[in-house]
Amino acid sequence: MAKHIVTCVECGKQFDANKGGYYDKASRRYTCKSCGNKLRADNRESQTGMRQSFGAMIAKIAFGVIFVVAAFQTGSVGGVITGLAIGVALIAWGAVPAYAAKKQADASKAEALKAAEAEANRPKKCNTCGATTKGDSCEYCGAPLD
Repeated sequence: MAKHIVTCVECGKQFDANKGGYYDKASRRYTCKSCGNKLRADNRESQTGMRQSFGAMIAKIAFGVIFVVAAFQTGSVGGVITGLAIGVALIAWGAVPAYAAKKQADASKAEALKAAEAEANRPKKCNTCGATTKGDSCEYCGAPLD
């Protein structure tokens, strides 16, 4: 097949579009494989909070469990310790980014809830009677507060 040399919109590297890369129909521009994978990982990180895919996370945890189980079948102390160390490291490598992303998402939700609560409880001035009060309506005249 004939070469179709294009330039990556992200890094400016020239590559053959027939051998790989990504095409954006909206801008009619190409992105090389490495920049495209980085953009996909950035997009996944903004959605899930972690750069690794769920498949990669599950594979790491599964191989870690296999190492832990197989460690006890070796019969020697050195093999058990090595298998446990590798297994625990693989499980941590897969699970810690997911745990950190969940923890960060929970913290941002709690922060948003706290900010909304602080906004609702801040003192407001009633436009009708001029009193300073809290809540959705004025406790003196009953007019709605904005």
